[in-house]
Amino acid sequence: MRHKLFGLGGLLVALALLSACGASTQGNTDDGSYSEGSSGGVSPEPSAPPRSDGDTAGAPVPGSAGPSTGGTSEPGGGGSNTPAPGQLTAGDWDDNLNFSFFQKYLTEAPQGLPAHPSADRVVITVRDEEGRPVPNAHVIVGDAAGKRLEAPTASDGRLLFLPAQDGAQANGAFSVTVAPPPGQSGVPVTTSVEGTAWNLTLPGARGILPTELDVAFVVDATGSMGDEINYLKAEIQNIVDSVRSTYPDVSARFALVMYRDEGDEYVVRPFDFTSDVGLFRQRLSEQVANGGGDYPEAMERGLGAIHQLSWRTGNTARLTFLVADAPTHTQHYQAFLREAHRARLSGIKVYPVAASGVADEAEYLMRLAAQLTLGRYIFLTNDSGIGGEHAEPHIPCYQVQLLKHLLVRAIGSELAGRRLPASGTDILRTVGNPAQDGSCTRADGTVTYL
Repeated sequence: MRHKLFGLGGLLVALALLSACGASTQGNTDDGSYSEGSSGGVSPEPSAPPRSDGDTAGAPVPGSAGPSTGGTSEPGGGGSNTPAPGQLTAGDWDDNLNFSFFQKYLTEAPQGLPAHPSADRVVITVRDEEGRPVPNAHVIVGDAAGKRLEAPTASDGRLLFLPAQDGAQANGAFSVTVAPPPGQSGVPVTTSVEGTAWNLTLPGARGILPTELDVAFVVDATGSMGDEINYLKAEIQNIVDSVRSTYPDVSARFALVMYRDEGDEYVVRPFDFTSDVGLFRQRLSEQVANGGGDYPEAMERGLGAIHQLSWRTGNTARLTFLVADAPTHTQHYQAFLREAHRARLSGIKVYPVAASGVADEAEYLMRLAAQLTLGRYIFLTNDSGIGGEHAEPHIPCYQVQLLKHLLVRAIGSELAGRRLPASGTDILRTVGNPAQDGSCTRADGTVTYL
């Protein structure tokens, strides 16, 4: 596995919010974890950036011994000192907010990547009679041939319908049925719709922001992750404390999915949701990075494992941080997209977090997962001075901020039902000269948005 450098460590920072961890064996264990064996063939793979392979958990990365302050050596962390938290830097991007730009990006994708027909995207928004977004409203879209989509709305009341990908006929006529969220009274509404923005009002329902939070972190745990897990340990308490202090009335739970690759000790190792952060931190400390060997990893298996977790279905904000620096194997591209679609249908937003090794193929797949689920694409930057080079994403405009601030703000946005922008004091640098309102005017006169 390529050295992910300290970049993924920042990503793993997010894991702080996660649930229990620990050693596992084949089959389910008492703590909710399991380990899978593996098999599988090999097919041509995407080109990989320069890297160092091998099963060397915790091996030092030449030229990447980023700043470290104090700290102690902890078990399962590769044997190095725990670095100080709050060093890694990142930016983010919303392909649904910049949908025309996204369509152009799709046409320029490297050869061999899966097609993503999404130009017919419909944004469904459900509000109550006072205009407030209704989270977790039950939406069914049908046409003359039957049901095409059934899924809950997000905390901002939105849901994406993709007619071509959802099996609908071109230029078909659609009807939508919307039912109140779990635990609310009201009468379902059925109406005919057209266009690409369906704004629906649900009488009798109330737009109540989520009182529950389920966050899953899906993390590549191949051989280069030893030092990054140490970074994660340093960041965990900082992020958890921020979520606790900012949202003391929210019932928060965290889950963790570690994944490697076919032929390794395990392919996926999930740990179900827990509200016991101490238990999570203890189990996380027992995890080590190992395995891998080639560039692609079993990312589709890691994302798919979130569907084994016990997500709540009430007034809940549900999101997944997918921490990775490599794509899935070529033969599993479509499997990865199927898992992203399952997340959309389950009302789970995917926020990919791209580390230093991410190249074109991984960026493409991760951005598709974010777009399908109404998440945002997050990527580490070079500003921290930690690790190797982080490739510039194929976007024209972004703000650089501390990763820990960005991840906490992403969670806060899901609880607030709207995007919480970065404050001026959090912005370290900008790319694309964004205006105060978040707009970025490109050289050709087109405008994108943060």
